[in-house]
Amino acid sequence: MKIKINKIHNSIKMKNAICLLLLILPLLPVKSQETLTIETCRKMAVENSETLKQAEMTIEKARAEKKAVQTMYYPRLSGSFTGIWLNKDIEMEMYLPTVVPDPLTGELVPNIMTDPLGQPVTGPDGNPIFNMYAWFPLELSLKGAYMAGINIEQPVFTGGKILAGNKMAAIGSEMAQFNQELQLMNTIVEADQAYWLFISVNEKVKLAEMAVELLDSITTRVKNAYETGLVSENELLKAQVRHNKAKLDLQKARNGLQLACMSLCRVTGLDLGTQLTVPDTTIEINNELLLKAGSEDIARRPEYRLLEKNIALEAQKSKLTRADYLPVAGVRAGYNYLGGIDFGTTNYSTDNVSVMASLSIPIFHWGEGKQKMKSARLDMQIKELELEKNAKLLRLETEQARFNLMDAFSRVELSKNALAQADENLRVSRNNYELGRELMTDLLIAQTHWQEAYSELIDAKTDYKLKETIYLKASGMLAEQIPPGGSD
Repeated sequence: MKIKINKIHNSIKMKNAICLLLLILPLLPVKSQETLTIETCRKMAVENSETLKQAEMTIEKARAEKKAVQTMYYPRLSGSFTGIWLNKDIEMEMYLPTVVPDPLTGELVPNIMTDPLGQPVTGPDGNPIFNMYAWFPLELSLKGAYMAGINIEQPVFTGGKILAGNKMAAIGSEMAQFNQELQLMNTIVEADQAYWLFISVNEKVKLAEMAVELLDSITTRVKNAYETGLVSENELLKAQVRHNKAKLDLQKARNGLQLACMSLCRVTGLDLGTQLTVPDTTIEINNELLLKAGSEDIARRPEYRLLEKNIALEAQKSKLTRADYLPVAGVRAGYNYLGGIDFGTTNYSTDNVSVMASLSIPIFHWGEGKQKMKSARLDMQIKELELEKNAKLLRLETEQARFNLMDAFSRVELSKNALAQADENLRVSRNNYELGRELMTDLLIAQTHWQEAYSELIDAKTDYKLKETIYLKASGMLAEQIPPGGSD
């Protein structure tokens, strides 16, 4: 009976433990998993690149500036309002000359004092003296005076300044697009480097696991042989030392894989704790790209096109400088209303329409325009020399990338042959050891050579993939690798 109660009690405790585990499991942190290919890696890197987002904003800014400059062709409408309030009124007295009707014509004429000969009498200042002056007291109130108006201005000729400004804005917009393309290529290169590094380290982990498994088998055989007295303890110690080193190498490779995984997560915008997998870690190598080598055109590169646009920009700057020393003409029309002015007991207000035309012609500036034009021409020549210099550097970079790609392909082929030879050498050495024809040291050396050859092949394939991406960028063909929807 006691045993039965204990069983029931234990069953209840087990059920409670299971229920508690089911409640806790959803609260435990679970690392998400993502499967990446080279295409999805590139696309995610493009979508999450802060540099590309900045480049896109630069394009939007250039477009806005271009539209703003285009408005300079159109008339400008402006309104104005001026108000004034003076605490004290303006009071003054004035003596004004009088007029009288002409006896013959009846028209009003100045009431000038004349001498007996009929000539006007003048004062010490040479002005005529009037027979009578009128006293005119003036009281002006500006408590609430105002003037409001609306004006429209239209430039007629600005020396080509507006046209040059519009062309500069258009060139700036194109340069922003080329810069975005350049940043896009840099982002793809960074994504490829992170991706192939992850693939490489993943292969290194598999290699380390194969090495541990192989040394497990070798160590077990040596241990059995030692226990039966067929080999010495020194042989067993050599196998164990090599076995322990292989385990340590495996641990280092796994740590390296975790770091490579985090680096790839950073580039693609994933959480650093995300566990990444790839459909196939086999690195395929072909020489299709090498067959196209030799037909590179640096004019396809955004760096070259940016240099060309710099020259075009300097040419428009030169025209802008020249425009400062050419005539400028424009017209202006306006309507103004003046009110709120009191002359004594009379309220004064008026309105008027005005039309004006202006023409400004620079005449002499002590040679300032000539020197500024010379400076602008020199700036353009400097940009032309920069293009010539950097074009040579870009060609050199392209040739270097092509040679590096060829060397990387040769390294892959040689590494394949070396691995095949090391694999055969390991097979022969293992058979000879089992037949007693070789020492344990010889077998471990063969295993080391095999592992080194395998590792070298992984490095060679990874290096080829990286050199392939760099060559595509240097030859201007990387734009063809841009994922759909990766760029506006």
